Amino acid sequence: LSASGQELGGSMLFGRRIGFSGTPSDLLPIELGKCGYERGSDGKMLHVLSDPTVVDVELTPANWDVHSILTHVANATPRFNALIDTGALITGLNNQAVSEYLLRHEALKQWCEGVVYLSDESDEKMVLVRATGRSVKLSQCG
Repeated sequence: LSASGQELGGSMLFGRRIGFSGTPSDLLPIELGKCGYERGSDGKMLHVLSDPTVVDVELTPANWDVHSILTHVANATPRFNALIDTGALITGLNNQAVSEYLLRHEALKQWCEGVVYLSDESDEKMVLVRATGRSVKLSQCG
């Protein structure tokens, strides 16, 4: 089952709607009117993402490539718990391929049993499991 905000918020599925949550956007069904942005939420997000106790910055060499970035992530000390590619630096590989690349690294073999990623097809949370080499839905992974 999948649907867009237009479909979920429109009158086609539900005769009465009292609210709508998700990524702020003015692409709402006409019936819902204009988007009411929560005051201060963007500022809170930017505050956290710019807090040096939460986020760190590392400079990359001028000759970096996708694989050197991923190798750096795999070998980092202290280790990274998440890779969020907001700058779209990891090109040419889908999310599963990135997970496979990371799991092949020796440093991750010592502590990492799987890599969670979003499926390119359904945007569903998946886990690439080291022991089997297969991807399963996160909700089904023990």
